[in-house]
Formats: sequence, structure tokens, C-alpha cells
Amino acid sequence: MKRFMYILLFAFLACEEVVFIDLPAPQNQIVVEGWVTDSLGRQPIRITRSNAFSSDIPFTPIEDAQVIVQSRDGDVFLYSYSQQGYYEADTEYQGISGKQYRVRIVLDTMEIRSEWDKMPELVPIEELEVASFEENDPDDSDQQITIYYPKITTQDPEGQQNFYRWIFYKNGIIFNEPEPITIQNDRLFNGNLIPNNFQNFDYESSDEMTVQLVSVSQRAHGFLSLLRSQITTLGTSSGTTPAVVTGNVFIVGNQSEQVLGFFGAVAGSYATETVP
Repeated sequence: MKRFMYILLFAFLACEEVVFIDLPAPQNQIVVEGWVTDSLGRQPIRITRSNAFSSDIPFTPIEDAQVIVQSRDGDVFLYSYSQQGYYEADTEYQGISGKQYRVRIVLDTMEIRSEWDKMPELVPIEELEVASFEENDPDDSDQQITIYYPKITTQDPEGQQNFYRWIFYKNGIIFNEPEPITIQNDRLFNGNLIPNNFQNFDYESSDEMTVQLVSVSQRAHGFLSLLRSQITTLGTSSGTTPAVVTGNVFIVGNQSEQVLGFFGAVAGSYATETVP
């Protein structure tokens, strides 16, 4: 009987059919990434083409585009190519809260535009405090170690919707672990003084702790929310289904080809403390 079962199993495996699936060719989509900020500078914009997931090169820089940024009030800022897909304004400028901005790109015979994005009101950081808690040392269960984290107070403006992105730095370097994108809106605390305890971002003694509070538009907040859900999905049954993350950039007169990324206008405030 056992021999019969082995023969049956061998016959089943021997008859297994190999199926070849024709996968669609990877699309080298145009990706536009840029922000006009309220800080004086050259306001860089990156323009690239995406590559296949299996490629050793994550993107291909686009080096021959014509790029301008416009304000709805008639300001025009010309850009020139720099490196690695980055274009920079020929002269320094800074965005102004309340103004709307967009980018226009000419590439070969295509014109690419972003939708207008209005720079929000600057919301300052009222106070940055270095807070701490104790936890067991992972290398010695008999010892306690001190974990430092930023505790931040802000005053949300009353009577308007506000959307925020928090960016953290450790010793001058962006600190994006464990959360690469931290966003917030004032739906539950409109017009109030808000204490924010970011205990996930742990610092050590003598570290320089810098926090940036960036005010973004509702459309930008929605894009960042979708982007965060894609890059932080756990791959479980309750996780986010992978999807193309489209923003506010499009090819004029061509709705069939998608452009990825986002171009917007943001206002930011900073605070820095040194961990004792």
C-alpha cells in the first residue's frame, strides 16, 4: 500500500504542468518631485523616469527638460539642470503664504503641469522640550537605559483646516525611523494648544534634536497619506493593496499616460535642542 502511494505521488509530480505568464513590460513613468518653501533658496525640483522593480538602478534622471515655476500673481522663475535629475532656480526666491504656485515642464513634445497649490499659513513651534523615559537595557536586563524623545507644543490656528507634516533630524541628518512620513491634521483639535509626544523617535545623550513643522495643503496631505500607506504596508490581509501613487501632476492633453509625484507649496518652522 505504501509503495502504491509513492508511485501515485511520483505520477502526480511528473505530470505537473509548467505555466509561463507573459508579464507586461515595465512602464518608465515620469516622476516629478518638488516643493516651493517659504525659506529663501533655489527651490529644487527633481524630474526622473521610474525603472522596473527588478532594476539595479531605481530611476533614470531626465536632464533635458525646460522647467519654470509660476505664481498665480504672475511671478515666473526659470530653472536649469543641476545633477541627478535635480533642477534649481536660476535665482534664489521664497514662497509667500497665501500665494498659489505650479510647475510647467516641457519635455520633448510634451507639456507637463502641476495643479495650483496654495502655500498655507506658517504655524510656528511654540516649544520643543527634550522628554525621556526609562526602559530595560536590551543587552542587560538588570540595567535601565534612558530614551529621549521630542515633546512639542504648537498652537493650531482657529477657524480653519490645517494639515501638517513633521520632519525629524538627528545631528543634522533626517531621522525617518521608525516612521518615514509623519503627518497630522487638526480635525480633533482645531484652534487648540496641542502637545505632541513623539516617543517613537528616540535620541541619545548629546544628540542634536531638530524638529521641523511643515504646513501643507489638503491635497498635499492626501498625497502624503497615500504614499505613507504604500511604503509602510505590512503585506498582510489587512494591509494596503499596492497601487500607483498619483499626485497633482499631469501631461497636458493626454489623460492616458500618468505622471507620478507631487509639486506643492509649504511653510515650515524649526526648533532645535541638545539632548543632555
